[in-house]
Amino acid sequence: MAELTPKERLQPSLLDRLTDEEPDQPQESRDKRVLSMSRLRECVLRDLAWLFNATRMTDDEEVGHYPFAAHSVVNFGLPALAGATARSLDVSELERSLRQAILDFEPRILRHSLRVHAALTEERMSHNALTFEIEGDLWAQPLPLQLYLRTEIDLESGQVKVEESSRARGR
Repeated sequence: MAELTPKERLQPSLLDRLTDEEPDQPQESRDKRVLSMSRLRECVLRDLAWLFNATRMTDDEEVGHYPFAAHSVVNFGLPALAGATARSLDVSELERSLRQAILDFEPRILRHSLRVHAALTEERMSHNALTFEIEGDLWAQPLPLQLYLRTEIDLESGQVKVEESSRARGR
C-alpha cells in the first residue's frame, strides 16, 4: 500500500501540535506528528468533553443579532445548565445546541453523518441528569471511522461526561 500524503495523514489538532509535551527534545518523533486511529478517537472524545463542559458566553437571543458571533469562539460551549432541572429544559433545544456546538467546533466529525438524540428515561430524569447519544463518522483515510458516544449531563453540577458507546448504528 502506498504511503499517505501529508494531507491524507491523520494529524493532531492544532492545540495538540502547539503543546510541547517534551520541551527538552529538539525534534518530535513520527508518532507525535501523526495520529493512530485509536489516538484520534481519544482526542475527539477529550475535545468534545472540553467543548461540552464549557459554558458559552451568549444565549440564542443575544447572538441572533450577531450571526457571525454565533459560530465564533465567543459561543464555544453549551448554554449554562448547572442548577436547571431535567423537566424544565427543552430537550429538543438541548439536542440542537449539542449538535450545533459539534458542527461549529469539531470539524473532524463529518457534518452529514452527525446525529444527536436524547435517551430519556424516567430514572435518569428523576436524578436530574440527561443522557444523549451522539453518532457520526470521523474523517479518516482510507475510510471514515464510526463514532458512537454516550454523553451524560449532570444538571446539578453542570458537568458533562463523554464516553464511547457500544450501541450499534441503525436504530
